[in-house]
Amino acid sequence: MIRLLVLGLFFVTSSHSEPRIRFTYDEKPKLAWSDFKGIPISNVPYHASVNCGMGYTFKSQTANGKIRVLTEAHSYFYPEFSWKRNVDESNPLLLAHEQLHWDITELHTRILRKEFASYKPSSNPKADIKAIFEKIELQRKTMQLQYDRETVHGRNKEVQANWQIRVTELFFRL
Repeated sequence: MIRLLVLGLFFVTSSHSEPRIRFTYDEKPKLAWSDFKGIPISNVPYHASVNCGMGYTFKSQTANGKIRVLTEAHSYFYPEFSWKRNVDESNPLLLAHEQLHWDITELHTRILRKEFASYKPSSNPKADIKAIFEKIELQRKTMQLQYDRETVHGRNKEVQANWQIRVTELFFRL
């Protein structure tokens, strides 16, 4: 069951095919049920699944023997791979749970940007930047799984509220 969740939640991150539609957190920080356009995965007991991930671009330049690294990092939401099934759209709790998955991804994107900004170029910046991304991506995936496990996919309202506070506090610390 956990493998299916991981596959569903992080499919796009490891996929080589680019979805036709995506948007960034900067473009749309708050999700609506209308953003969930995917087909539900059969035999999965959940009512919704958000599909989001991080991405980055990298460019290096050498001038006068000095390496300059330019990076950008973004959170991406993939409507075609995000889905809902039998959702009472007047009940905000499930959407709030899915929203926090999106917020967790943005949190880690901001952490990634901070790491990129403090990076001092070495002789192999491409490998270094990739390693930084992979480290933060692993932290993001771990937190996403922990969030679902501890909140029982949003069904434990008290723990869900605690996670909301935790993520909000982490945003303000950056």
